[in-house]
Amino acid sequence: MNNAWKIAFAVATLCFTWMIGCVTGPEAWDTDDYWGSDSDADSDADSDSDSDSDSDSDSDTDSDTDGDTDGDTDGDTDGDTDSDSDTDTGPDPGDPCESLDLNFNTSWESFEEQVLTLTNQYRASGANCGTYGSFGPCGPLTMQSQLRKAARRHSWHMGDLGYFSHDSPGGPCGNDFVQRIQTAGYTSYSTAGENIAAGQTSPSEVVSGWMASDGHCKNIMKPEFTEIGVGYALVPSSPYGHYWTQDFGG
Repeated sequence: MNNAWKIAFAVATLCFTWMIGCVTGPEAWDTDDYWGSDSDADSDADSDSDSDSDSDSDSDTDSDTDGDTDGDTDGDTDGDTDSDSDTDTGPDPGDPCESLDLNFNTSWESFEEQVLTLTNQYRASGANCGTYGSFGPCGPLTMQSQLRKAARRHSWHMGDLGYFSHDSPGGPCGNDFVQRIQTAGYTSYSTAGENIAAGQTSPSEVVSGWMASDGHCKNIMKPEFTEIGVGYALVPSSPYGHYWTQDFGG
């Protein structure tokens, strides 16, 4: 294989007998809570053991159990959903994983969107994936923000450190693509996969290359996948310059 043009793939199927990230929130009232006829002795109208009436088990007045007084699930009171103490949800420069997001150039979004369009064109038409057989037409993938974040981080990380692999042992966002997508917040899924490539200079070149490779083709055509994150990074000082990642979920 030409060292100036590399391509690889991996797919993992994760079938769970339990629900991941399934939480019972304030909307899941029981009849005791709803009617105010609870069976505890704390003098409020819910069935938990604290002294407020918000139906969770801490003593503040919001409806989560993180011990602070805002309604998100992190442990601070700044009203956003990250765990730092500022009031934004942007990357935290002090976090080794989140700081990778600071390298993204918005001019790269066009390439990512083109990859999605081309990928969905193949899915709409069906394809022969060689050793994996023929796949009929299937529904389009939608761009998912957490998968996109994981894909962007991995593309940049490969280019920045000059490696090409699905594995990133000791990496700031995890050791493999499963850990990376979960670190990005993508946790409620039953199947997941990843395609990577390096050296291709355009969306059409990289998607054509993936479709010409049986394993990559199977990932693109798998009907169980419904969501995707596409990450592109241009790292001029790296061995291959252009790095591409597709993270799939369903």
